[in-house]
Amino acid sequence: MNREVKEGEIKEIGIERVRERGNRMDKMWDRMRIKGIILMMMMVMMMMGCNSGGVGEAEQGKNKFLQSLVNVSEEFLNVFTSFGEMVGSVLGLKADSKKSDVAAYFKTVQDTVQGAKDGLNKIVAEMKKESNPHAAATETAVKKLVSETLDKIITGAKTASEAIGGDANDFIGNVAAGGANGAGAGAKGDGVENLVKGIKSIVDIVLKNKGSAEAGDGKKADALGARGNNAGDAGKLFGNTDNNGAIAADAKKAAADAAKAVGAVTGADILQAISKNNGDSAKLANHNASAQVTGVASDIKDAVIAGGIALRAMAKGGKFANEKDNANNDVVTAVRGAAVSAVSKALDTLTIAIREAMDLGLKEIKKVMKINNDTPVATSEKSGSGVKNQ
Repeated sequence: MNREVKEGEIKEIGIERVRERGNRMDKMWDRMRIKGIILMMMMVMMMMGCNSGGVGEAEQGKNKFLQSLVNVSEEFLNVFTSFGEMVGSVLGLKADSKKSDVAAYFKTVQDTVQGAKDGLNKIVAEMKKESNPHAAATETAVKKLVSETLDKIITGAKTASEAIGGDANDFIGNVAAGGANGAGAGAKGDGVENLVKGIKSIVDIVLKNKGSAEAGDGKKADALGARGNNAGDAGKLFGNTDNNGAIAADAKKAAADAAKAVGAVTGADILQAISKNNGDSAKLANHNASAQVTGVASDIKDAVIAGGIALRAMAKGGKFANEKDNANNDVVTAVRGAAVSAVSKALDTLTIAIREAMDLGLKEIKKVMKINNDTPVATSEKSGSGVKNQ
């Protein structure tokens, strides 16, 4: 009996040990499975981390170059927007504005566009240094923008600024007071040829076919009669035989004709007239103040008159004639207003045209950089711009 009991106990103990071994094995396998799962998760996380790091670095590279491009645009935009913040027009020109203000405008254009050029070249250099796959295409796009647009604007603005000079302290609307002993005489001024050359360099690139040198009509303000062979009444503001170059009669009609011409055309028309090869606007501005106007087209158009007024108004030492016998403040006021208006229209239009040309160039550069990003780089994408006086 005791023997049977002992044998039963031994069997139960053996079974229990087998169960314990089985449980231990199960727990061991469970631990191994858990460790395997944890190891797999760690490997996946490491792989994800590596991949996200690679993507992050690539995106950071793209964003760095995008930000550089945005910075170039911002610096350009800040200057060109500041023109528009001035009261009245792009330059805020007024009756007492000086010719040196126009010289300073062109110098600012030169420096601002040069800064944009330098910034773009720096982006290319950095992309090449980092072996960016789009560096070559970006370099090609930048070279195209620089050679075809920016360099021409820089050269033109420099030429125009130097033609006027920073010390040209006479009024834009510089009109003779009127009266005897030469008090009514005008003056052609200096540097007209280079002023035309500089403006033309910019206009040919940024304005292209906008505007017309033939805009307006060939009729005088007085009864809308034909201007004839000597630039009509407005021609008397540029040159007169005898009286030391002063206007012998009808100075007020000359002032009215000038105001009519400027009011009839746009800034783009004025710029095209100024930029025309061997154009009559340049001939008017550069005409001998002591001789009646000759050598210009019969029934000369409003745009040409307005272009001539703008050029003489900007040229250093340029002055419009007044009557020969007495001081005439009415003529001074009317002609000065027409002169300031002509220059303002032209430079308003030129400023926005330069900005639009920059927009197109920056958009193309962003495209070849292969940056798929909604961040705007063109100035028109950041603030609306409508071309005034075009």
